[in-house]
Amino acid sequence: MSITVREPAVSNAFYPGDPEELKRIINFYLEKAPLYNIKPDAVVSPHAGYIYSGEVAAISYKQFLNLNRDKHYDILLIGPSHYVPFSGVSFGYYDFWETPLGEVRVNKKIIEEFIYSNPDIPTTLNTLPHIKEHSLEVQVPFLQMVLEDFSIIPVVYGHIDYKAIKRVMEFIKGDKDNVVVVISSDLSHYYPDDIAKNIDKYCNLAVETLNPEFLNECEACGKVGLEAIINFAKEKGWKSKVLDYKTSGDTAGDRSAVVGYGSYIFYKGW
Repeated sequence: MSITVREPAVSNAFYPGDPEELKRIINFYLEKAPLYNIKPDAVVSPHAGYIYSGEVAAISYKQFLNLNRDKHYDILLIGPSHYVPFSGVSFGYYDFWETPLGEVRVNKKIIEEFIYSNPDIPTTLNTLPHIKEHSLEVQVPFLQMVLEDFSIIPVVYGHIDYKAIKRVMEFIKGDKDNVVVVISSDLSHYYPDDIAKNIDKYCNLAVETLNPEFLNECEACGKVGLEAIINFAKEKGWKSKVLDYKTSGDTAGDRSAVVGYGSYIFYKGW
């Protein structure tokens, strides 16, 4: 059987395609980011071009440095489909995922186990939604810079209830310490800066209070994933923290029509 590799779709667009330049820019953002005494069970990270959202994303990934670098981790990547409309969940069923920093193995075994064990959830191994999708791709170079030994489980969702995504978390993450969930989401889109911040405060409140009711006023493009992780964390008795919030007006300067970016972490209480 031939080896399947998911090739980069947005290198040289959302982030540098040159490996050394890519390392340099990620290190620049990571060095600026604060490190808290928190081990992530899940994070939420934005998925815009690095010049817009890389500074915010880096704060989520900086916390991965609190994990054991000698241990293998499975990273459950969950993000919305931007290009292919469909109903259900599409698993990135490749052998490897390639970035300018090298190849990352996909944990196909756990994908197969999930599909076999959850026949009532609409799932597919059709990789079409993944080919051009940036919401997961932009997360992987950050992971390569903060972890030594990891594989990924790429999940892109279309039209689906958050409870199905929560079931994916329950099956793959559950109570396992060696699985970390990464939810990919930007927040509001193309409002003036002050209006965007007024809308995005509800996304932040939903995370801070683990109260999904606030999501009714939140306009995150990855709101299904956000609702799933908030409900999952609440059931698990985890804690949560808003690590950072900015708009593209804060990072790129134009405040007339901005996109909001949040960096959130969910973790077991000590």
